[in-house]
Amino acid sequence: MDRIELQNFVFSSKTNRRQLLEYTSETEKKYKIQVFRNHSFELVEHTISAYLDYAGIGISFEYSGYDDSFSFSEVDINADAIIVWVDAKRYNTDNVEAFLKSRLEQLRAIYSKAILLVPYGCEYKSEDNSIVVFSLDDIKNELGSKFTDERVASVTGTSLSNAAMLKISKELGLRYIPAILKPSLKAVVVDFDNTLYKGVLGEDGIEGIEITEGHKKLQKYLKELSKKGIFLCAASKNEAEDVEKLLEKRTDFEVKREDFTKMCVSWQPKSESIKEISEYLNIGIDSILMVDDNIGEVNALAFAYPELKLLHAKDDANETCEVLENYPGLLLLNTTAESSIRKDDVIANEKRRLMKSSVENKEDYIRSLQIKLTYDFDNKEKLKRISELANKTNQFIFNYKRYSQQEIENIYASDDYMIVSISLQDCLSDSGLIAVCVGKKIDDYMILEECFMSCRALGRGIDDVIIMGAIKLMTERLHVKNVEVLFKEGERNTPAKNYIESYLSKYVGSAKEFTYDFPEGLVDIDIIERS
Repeated sequence: MDRIELQNFVFSSKTNRRQLLEYTSETEKKYKIQVFRNHSFELVEHTISAYLDYAGIGISFEYSGYDDSFSFSEVDINADAIIVWVDAKRYNTDNVEAFLKSRLEQLRAIYSKAILLVPYGCEYKSEDNSIVVFSLDDIKNELGSKFTDERVASVTGTSLSNAAMLKISKELGLRYIPAILKPSLKAVVVDFDNTLYKGVLGEDGIEGIEITEGHKKLQKYLKELSKKGIFLCAASKNEAEDVEKLLEKRTDFEVKREDFTKMCVSWQPKSESIKEISEYLNIGIDSILMVDDNIGEVNALAFAYPELKLLHAKDDANETCEVLENYPGLLLLNTTAESSIRKDDVIANEKRRLMKSSVENKEDYIRSLQIKLTYDFDNKEKLKRISELANKTNQFIFNYKRYSQQEIENIYASDDYMIVSISLQDCLSDSGLIAVCVGKKIDDYMILEECFMSCRALGRGIDDVIIMGAIKLMTERLHVKNVEVLFKEGERNTPAKNYIESYLSKYVGSAKEFTYDFPEGLVDIDIIERS
C-alpha cells in the first residue's frame, strides 16, 4: 500500500480485527522490543503491524515467560525498548503501585533504554521521567462494560476484551512506540482551503467559507500542538492578502495569525513552499508533516520529497483531526520549559539574516549579535533537557547515541565521563540549551563519545566556537591533551559530517593532540563548574 491507502486502511471505521490480522507488514524490522508480562500480549502484536507500518517502524517482539514476580532475569540489554505489561488484578494487595515501583527500580538498574509500562487494573504515576506510562483509562471509559471479557480469558490469556486489545494496538503502534523509539516531528504544515475550513477562499470569500465543528476541533488541536513547541506553518495556494484578512476578520477561527511560525501563501508549487519552510525553520524535511485535502498535491509532494510526512485531509474535518491526534511523532512524552522558546528563536533568525546583510564582514555581524555562550559542566538539573535534545536532533549529531534520561544519569554518575551543555543567547533571543558534548577519559586521552547541536543554533557564524570551545574546555578539566572523535554517518546528519570534515577529521578513528583557541573578543564566554 502507498501511504494514502495505508492511512485510509488504518483509520477507516470499517477496518476490522480480521483484516488487521491478515495484514502483512512491509517494513523492515530494525527494532527489537522485549515484552515482560503476566498476561497475554500476543493479541496486541497480532493486530499492530498496519499501525507500525504507518509509523514507518518495523518491530520484532521478544517475550519473557509469564511472571507475576517480574524478576527481570532475562533482560536483553540490546533491546531498543522494554514493555512491562501488567495485570494488577492478579495480586492480593492494596499497594500494587509500591510493588511496581520496586520492580521498575530493579529493571532500571540493569537496563538504561526506553521502558514503557502498561498497567491494567491499577493506576501508576511514575516519578522517573524515563519510564513512560500508558494508562488504559481512556479506553476503559470509552468501551465501558465491553472493556473486559472474562468469558474468553482462559483462551486468550487476558481478561481484556478483543475490542480493548484492538484499541491498545492502535495506541501503541501509532503513538507510544514511535514516541519512545524515534525523534518527534518538529513542524506541522497545513493547507487552508477545504482543510482548515470548508470552501475555497478565492471563490467563496471570507464570509462564504464554512467553519464546521470538526474544523474548530482540528484548529484547536493545531493550536495545542503549537503551544507544546511544534511549529505550525502554512502552505496554501491563495492570495496572501486574502488569508491575512481571513485570520483577522473571522473571529470563529480557533488558530490566529500569531500561532503560525511561517506562512507560505502564494501560487508557487507547494514543494517550493515546503523547501522554504524547511530552510526557514532550519530543520529537515523528514521532520515535517504536511496536511492537505488535494490528493494531487499530496502525491506531487510525495514524489518531490519521499521523506516528507503526509496526511490527506478529509471532507469531514473530524476524520482529519482523528488522524492528526494519532499521527506518529506528535505524542510529546517529555517537554521542557525550553520547548516553548523555539518559535521566538526561529522568528529572531529572520532578524539575524537582515543584520547579517547590513554589515560588511562576518566578525562585525557576530559582534553585533552580542552573543553569550555558557558552558555548563555536569549539571544534574539539565539531564532531562539533554536527553530530550539527544532524541530530537537529526542533522547535527555525531554518533546517534540517542541517550535516554537514565543513560544520561548513568553517565553523570560516572567518574570517567564529563558532560558539557552549551547555552546560547544574543541580543535578539535566549535560545537556551542548544548543544551537548559527552566525553570519556581513557588513560591519557579523551574520547568524544557524542556531540549534538540544535538546528536553531546553526548558521550564526560561531559553529566552530560552540563545539571546538567545548572540547577545549573538556580536555582542560580532564587533564588530557589528546582527543579521539567518534562519528557515525547516517541518512540525515550531513551538517555534522561537514563539520567533522572542516574541523575534526584528523581526530576521527585515532587520538591526536587537540589544539584550539577561542577567538579573542568575538563572543562572551561563561563557564559554570559543578563540584
